[in-house]
Amino acid sequence: MAEDSAGDCARVGRQRCPAVIRPAQREDSTAILHLWQELMDMHASMDPRFRLGGDAAAAYTEQLKAMMKNSRCAVLVAVIGGRVVGYATAELVERPRTYPAGKYGFISELFVLGRYRRLGIGRSLARRALLWLLSLGATQVELLAAVNNDVSLAFWESIGFRPFLQLMRYDYHDPVAGSERTNESGDGQE
Repeated sequence: MAEDSAGDCARVGRQRCPAVIRPAQREDSTAILHLWQELMDMHASMDPRFRLGGDAAAAYTEQLKAMMKNSRCAVLVAVIGGRVVGYATAELVERPRTYPAGKYGFISELFVLGRYRRLGIGRSLARRALLWLLSLGATQVELLAAVNNDVSLAFWESIGFRPFLQLMRYDYHDPVAGSERTNESGDGQE
């Protein structure tokens, strides 16, 4: 995957993206880890279920290394003046033959530092991930967006993503409510 020069980035209005979008390299790992931690902190501020466990940084570092070695995964970075200011991760997934979609792409993360937002960097990272997935034969692309993150939802919808399924979760200990939950009737109703 080749680099996009700043002039080739997606445009926001008449403004060009100021970043170079390129595949991540091993030396980018620490910067990506810091961005991921900021992303998770932002999500945890919206919903405590995003709080990280004690060894999350080490586990993410290992996951990142594995993704960088996997030809079915892409880790992209946005760089301005030698500094990594954003990143995205994507992978090609194959559904069982019972589903008609076949190969599909999954964008698992995209984050840009706050002071670099609204410059087209996120859109450029998304565009590169989408083009990479298309080049591998993906017929569609999916992602998960936090329901409490209105900015993220609006961003992805502006690119063309539409709601498809709603992920629902049952927590035996609900950190939002701060209590144990049980459903003694077993009928799905509380």
